[in-house]
Amino acid sequence: MNSENIKNLNSLLESEYIAIDSFESLINHASNINIKTELQNIQRTHKQHTLQISTKIQNLGGSPSCSIGIQGVIAETISNIKHIGTTDNTSYLKEALQGEFMAIKTINELLANNSVFSNSTILNSIIADHKTNIDSLNNIINVSNNIK
Repeated sequence: MNSENIKNLNSLLESEYIAIDSFESLINHASNINIKTELQNIQRTHKQHTLQISTKIQNLGGSPSCSIGIQGVIAETISNIKHIGTTDNTSYLKEALQGEFMAIKTINELLANNSVFSNSTILNSIIADHKTNIDSLNNIINVSNNIK
């Protein structure tokens, strides 16, 4: 049972690494200091998630992933191809927004399908953070659209 839990948590961990990388790119392209600061705050939550999830994996006797994994490499490559020639950050922001929704969906499935995690304070806290990130990203998108 622990090996399946560790596998699921490592998959979640890898998605957090993908988010960190994605936000790094957004931060580097943000010209507005307020938007840059908010993106840094969101990225910081993802970094905190990696620590929390890594600790949980270790407590279960597993070894946490240290990178985005092969699925992450594929996802990043597809994203990069999709955005070739794009100078508008709104499409990247919307993609990040989708990533937050997907993370909530993945964690909710994990909670629903595994009694070990059903009352997980860590996972429920991460969901709350993703919801806050969604609000922040929606605000950034609205501000970005008004700046144009």
